Amino acid sequence: MILDVLANSHLYGGLPRLAAGLAWLQNTDLDGVPLGKTVLDGDRLFALVQEYTPKPATVGKFEAHRRYWDIQYVARGIERMGWNTLARMTVSESHSDERDVAFFHGPGDFFLVPAGSFAIFGPHDVHMPGVALEQPHHSDTLVRKIVLKVEM
Repeated sequence: MILDVLANSHLYGGLPRLAAGLAWLQNTDLDGVPLGKTVLDGDRLFALVQEYTPKPATVGKFEAHRRYWDIQYVARGIERMGWNTLARMTVSESHSDERDVAFFHGPGDFFLVPAGSFAIFGPHDVHMPGVALEQPHHSDTLVRKIVLKVEM
């Protein structure tokens, strides 16, 4: 798992497809990208643009992917994300090849991802995105997030 700000995207040039995704984030008017899927490089690299109100951790699910790495970039708002290693979790729903996702139970460490920041999750990372801040006055904050799906 990597947690960083977009201004440091140049540090990831050794991973070409991750670098391409970060460059797209940096060079694109993200408010102008419509909600839904935007194809950048066929099935190898695409963006899923979302807007939502984060949910309590009690209703969230830990997930992991096999085919794609996630770059989860918060363009507007702030949310928490949970993380743990695959080895420390228990499968609750087996991997679906069609959806490239499996779900898990177990503990996780939670961290804040404010606007302008991103988290990168690989196949060994179990993560819970879209989690509301613990303070009640932040629970209704609308988040605009771009999830880049990066085939490695």
